[in-house]
Amino acid sequence: MPDIKEQEFNELIKENHASIYRICRAYLYDVSHANDLYQEILFQVWKSLQNFKGQARVSTWIYRIAVNTAFSYNLKNKKHDHVSLPDSVQLPYEETLSDKKEQEQRLEHMRYCISQLETQDRLIISLVLEDKSYKDIAEIVGLNLSNVGVKINRIKTRLLKLMQTTQANGF
Repeated sequence: MPDIKEQEFNELIKENHASIYRICRAYLYDVSHANDLYQEILFQVWKSLQNFKGQARVSTWIYRIAVNTAFSYNLKNKKHDHVSLPDSVQLPYEETLSDKKEQEQRLEHMRYCISQLETQDRLIISLVLEDKSYKDIAEIVGLNLSNVGVKINRIKTRLLKLMQTTQANGF
């Protein structure tokens, strides 16, 4: 019979599985590495469970662990420094194969441009794509709420410039 800590852990993971996995996919393009990162995040949540003081929402606390673990993982594994769009970004159905191919090219272009951003900026834009509130983004990333909007606007501007530049250079 599982002990109380194990039951609590299992419940937390069950409730936050999708968010944790989206962070993994946002940091790493290769799914096999995302799975490794996911396991590392689960290990860090397990280790930190006894230290949770309830000063933040559980989901925010888990997100912080996931983000910090992803930062560390990326530092150790620089070669996997490609970002993917969050799984929650849905694309409308395209009627023709050529439309579908064009859409996939645009998405790959956006993924590439996001991968060119600084690590924290990639995280922030991924959270924006997940429709997280500015308050949640501030808590997760560790910024002041007033700085989040400014930072997001700067990231969007930089991302747009990157997309235009790489498009002009024949991405």
